[in-house]
Amino acid sequence: MRGTMTQWGRDDRMDQTRAPMMAMTMVGGDHFFLSRWVEYYGRQLGRENLYVLSHGGDPEHKRIAEGCNVIYLPFDPSRKNFNQRRWQMLSRLTTGFTSFYNWVLVGDVDEIVCVDPAVSDSLVDYMAGLSGRGGPRVVTPFAIEMVHNPKLEPEPITPGRNVLDVRRIFRLNANYAKPCITRTKIDIVPGGHFANHPVLHLDPHLYLFHLRFIDHDMTEARLATRRAQRNIQSGALEEVEREKTGWDTAWDTYKALSKEKPRAETVDFPEFRKEMVDGWRQKKVVYWAPGGARPKGVYRLPERFKTLF
Repeated sequence: MRGTMTQWGRDDRMDQTRAPMMAMTMVGGDHFFLSRWVEYYGRQLGRENLYVLSHGGDPEHKRIAEGCNVIYLPFDPSRKNFNQRRWQMLSRLTTGFTSFYNWVLVGDVDEIVCVDPAVSDSLVDYMAGLSGRGGPRVVTPFAIEMVHNPKLEPEPITPGRNVLDVRRIFRLNANYAKPCITRTKIDIVPGGHFANHPVLHLDPHLYLFHLRFIDHDMTEARLATRRAQRNIQSGALEEVEREKTGWDTAWDTYKALSKEKPRAETVDFPEFRKEMVDGWRQKKVVYWAPGGARPKGVYRLPERFKTLF
């Protein structure tokens, strides 16, 4: 178990005036995802190095995240410009925390970043290897978007059992290869999908697991809530003129993906990685994003990954 700064031990690859690494998320509801987020990052980083921003001050967040730094934020029922405000705040906090941590990881509560267990069982040790002069300033993990197929993976996700023990089907989605780990000042767009850092380090051994489609029933209920929130913010699609968003179409996307059979058991996609790197481009004037989009098909994680979380 990782602990306080004095328990980390000395690693000369990192700046000794800063603690090694922290993780931060903002959450409203989402108790299941928060519990898994805290359990995993607490084991990797120590709960004292986790920062949970609780929108509305949900007391269950404080219970789940006991030992973490829980910050209550006032609830805004209007949700006016909510995502923009949220990520503006997270960007500024992330930049600020780099004054006290070598690496700052920021992301949504349904995202977990892991090292390939064939390479390392410690996120901190792996990131230490990327530290020092000449190493990347911002790190982008490869994206794994989990997709529950109820027929092929009928077992439920139960307390105390790893998610990846019962769910290992996924699709490729470059949109979730996020620049989410930094040791430098950074400005991140709403959703965290890209940032203003002009250099891409698509790490060969880090994976961002996006869990919004991890369970059929959970996905259906959660997306219904998100659509209702979107309607409060921008109006229902059938009532106002606005473009569809990912939250509007996510349920249809999930239903189609959940019926597909895996094409292979692998996490090796050299051609897709190359497409992401070759397609690296400036986006919206000052932001940068990888290429690659969303290739067709789903795949299955190798069994070694089931030990992660």
